[in-house]
Amino acid sequence: MPAQKVRVVSHRKTINGWPTNSISIDFYKGGADNIAESSSYKCKPNIILLFIPGNPGLIEWYTDTLFKIVEQLGVGYALRGISYAGHGAGDDVIGSADEHKQSFVSVSGHQDAVLSAKMSISWTMEGQIKHKLTWVDEVIEEWKAEFKSSSCQSTEELPRLIFISHSFGAYLVQHMLLRRPALLQQTQQIIHLMPFIRFDPPPLQKRVLSKLAHSYEYTIPLLSNSVWALSSTVPRKLINIFLNKVVGLECDKGRNITLDVCTHPRMIRNHLHLGFQEIREVPELPNDVAFRLIGKACPTSILFCGGPRQDQWAPFSHMQKLIELQKKAIIHNIQCVHIEELTHDFVVHPKMIDPVVGFCLDQIKHPK
Repeated sequence: MPAQKVRVVSHRKTINGWPTNSISIDFYKGGADNIAESSSYKCKPNIILLFIPGNPGLIEWYTDTLFKIVEQLGVGYALRGISYAGHGAGDDVIGSADEHKQSFVSVSGHQDAVLSAKMSISWTMEGQIKHKLTWVDEVIEEWKAEFKSSSCQSTEELPRLIFISHSFGAYLVQHMLLRRPALLQQTQQIIHLMPFIRFDPPPLQKRVLSKLAHSYEYTIPLLSNSVWALSSTVPRKLINIFLNKVVGLECDKGRNITLDVCTHPRMIRNHLHLGFQEIREVPELPNDVAFRLIGKACPTSILFCGGPRQDQWAPFSHMQKLIELQKKAIIHNIQCVHIEELTHDFVVHPKMIDPVVGFCLDQIKHPK
């Protein structure tokens, strides 16, 4: 039998006007390293994993974790992952200086940005939902084309889907599936890693974050310009040491991505515009209607991390509330797991990768 090898292919595709980084992870038959060689061809999966990251939405942070998941699941699985619109490196990815020059007007007593059609995709929750739905459509069309061109599997149905999300990616997945009933019916399973689907941190953090988010027309220029001033005057080596020893980014690759991408003022601006809207708009209480509707179609597995007070975005109390709602039969088809030694930013801590990979494998192979 020919050798089968897992390969990661990086792409940059324009989606809703935004050049966007994405990855494909597939098994290939044949031992050649060059996937274009005729002796090496893609194995058709039964299941496609679709990964949506948290904010900042950089798929590059997650590649090693996702590779391990696919490799250990084995032949029959493939994965597609996507960055957020406006998140990455390069003027084409983050938007030009001219595109970032926006005016602000008062709407119903609140300050809201008057955005171009393009910037509204990057800076708003609604825009990112549309962006991810367009991407999913393209993934499905890609696989339709694969099946049509395959002599051995041209009559096979499209593979089932498993959504995996991290942090705010969970909010995007929920809303995508609620908007597309046909997509929900094609979905076999959902896995949320530390989901940010409620904004209900401890009181002091809540007050500070809310104040920053509601004053975004002042705080975003201040923060983005400060990051730029710091990164342009302090040697990269010193920033690297700070990220490692003080911030706690233990992963060399993760720090390099952060240094390459997250020190640009327009990238920071894209991240903060979306993040501050999340703080303003994500509800305080659980969306039991969303869980109930999705639960009728497929199971949801949720991983929580840290001690009772350690994760302000997906705290222990959120897991307790979901368990309570399920006991009362208000929601159903949900499996919650808690791993205390993990943190919300697990992806930049090499020792935390394997427990997360193990959780995903267990939930996929042995759904409860």
